[in-house]
Amino acid sequence: MLNDMREKLRRAKEARDKARMARDRAERIREEETARAKAMDEDRVRRMHTIRVITGDVKYRYAIIDTIRAVGFYEAPGDIIDPHESTRLAITHMQEQAFRLGADAIIHAQYHLVRYAVQRRQMVFMPVYETHVFGTAIKVIGPPTDWEGPAENEGQTASE
Repeated sequence: MLNDMREKLRRAKEARDKARMARDRAERIREEETARAKAMDEDRVRRMHTIRVITGDVKYRYAIIDTIRAVGFYEAPGDIIDPHESTRLAITHMQEQAFRLGADAIIHAQYHLVRYAVQRRQMVFMPVYETHVFGTAIKVIGPPTDWEGPAENEGQTASE
């Protein structure tokens, strides 16, 4: 009878240990997946912010992907008035769209800033800024046609 009780206690302890190990393993896997997802998100954000928004053209050969548009909306709280915040938000939204399309840059970007006031409470008006940005998303396919690499101009002197 005492041996049966000891055997039951031993099996119960083994079951608890096995369940604890399974929980620990699941927690480690969850932490690793969270860390991997965070790293991937940080890499996506870093790559997204490398997309340049250019108001003119580029010399590189490129393929047009699409025309994109974004809006940044900023409601100025209290005395802090920063019209550049709406532009920053609009550029960030545009870079997100370009990243999803696989673009390297946005060219011929045009900005339109709108300022107006909205009534929040009785006789209290709050300034609001909107920036509308649109441009052409491109994929760079090669260097400019008039570009000479180092291998092409070796052996030439400055007088030539």
